[in-house]
Amino acid sequence: MPRWEMRLVSATEDWRGWSIVNDRGVVLVRYRMTGQKAQSASLPAPLRYEKQFGKDIIKWVNAVYKTFTEANGDLTLKLAVKQVAKTSDKYGEQHQATWEDIADAMQESRVELGQRCSEDTFIKNWRPFLDHACDLLRKHKVDNGYELLKVSLRKWNHAPTMKVECGRYLGLFMQFAVARYGVPRSWLITDYDKKELIPKPPSKRLKAAIDDTDLLELIAVTEQQSKPWANVLKLLTQYGLRPEELKHLSVKKHPTNKKIQFWCDYEKVGGAEETEKRWLEPMFLRDAEDQPLTWPLEQLWADGELDLPLGNDGTVIAFNGRRINGFLHRSTTKAGHFWKQLIDKYEDKTPSEWVRPYSFRDCYSVRSHREGVPKASICAAMGHSEIVHDRSYRTMTDKIISRDYESARASS
Repeated sequence: MPRWEMRLVSATEDWRGWSIVNDRGVVLVRYRMTGQKAQSASLPAPLRYEKQFGKDIIKWVNAVYKTFTEANGDLTLKLAVKQVAKTSDKYGEQHQATWEDIADAMQESRVELGQRCSEDTFIKNWRPFLDHACDLLRKHKVDNGYELLKVSLRKWNHAPTMKVECGRYLGLFMQFAVARYGVPRSWLITDYDKKELIPKPPSKRLKAAIDDTDLLELIAVTEQQSKPWANVLKLLTQYGLRPEELKHLSVKKHPTNKKIQFWCDYEKVGGAEETEKRWLEPMFLRDAEDQPLTWPLEQLWADGELDLPLGNDGTVIAFNGRRINGFLHRSTTKAGHFWKQLIDKYEDKTPSEWVRPYSFRDCYSVRSHREGVPKASICAAMGHSEIVHDRSYRTMTDKIISRDYESARASS
């Protein structure tokens, strides 16, 4: 090994977990610690793993090490390299972060570092606004945060709720850009800007509590069309699952009742709180004769007989809200046609009710309360706190209220 390379390799020998690697001529900095996710980042061109760049590489790595360690976990190694690039008098100018770089860095910060949301959530909720904003910024169509918000909002003129979300996400994006990348403070989006440009959000829609018989008919119609998709709807209905939790199921023997039971290892990241892994509890529906009905889904799963939809590669598809929504809104199918009828039926109610794929979970909550399950147990089975339950889920319907008062009057 040449002497210059020996000096390069030894530059990190006192730093636990750090190393410099030759990646086909690219200078790669690595950080590996037991119990932590390994990280690596390449130093920017024109730096190369060559003798002529030896001294510059050592200076760069020292700066990256200092930036990374002083951040105390708030920066990934890639972000630390980008931070150093901003201040480098020799190589920084041509590697000045673009708005797209900052958006990528924010995704990395929230998903990998802060673990405030999952990657799917960031892509679904954040990316539409950030990508549109980056396009405007790249084309130099705006000069400050106020103008950015004003122009961005035009894309969502038809959707008042989306305007509120746009203001929220772009505001946080610009805070990140100013704090982490030294972007001028004129790009900040203030609360005053949002109040001026964004109309008051519409009142929240009443989430639908679909009748048991309607759910059973939807599943029956779906079963005529596709048994695998009918099984999906049965799982969502009987256990009140979030759509993405379908990817996190297994069956095990319950330690208390010794029965085969579904175990969900999904852990929700971000939002008001995190969701812990949990045992799932089936909640029956009542048929047209008011008799309880459940499906033996745990045993079918254990026996390998619970068919689920497959992708082109022959494996079970990756479920999420968009997948479920896409299936239910296929207007050319029997299930899609019946779903549309349910949407119209509940929209015409007084007050109007909002049918959506998450309604399977809302209905699980209503049925559990209807049948007298204590709220604490319902929350544990659904994987959220009582505070979230009270704020976000329906627990009552007009039919249940009428039944309870009829019963009280009859017994008086």
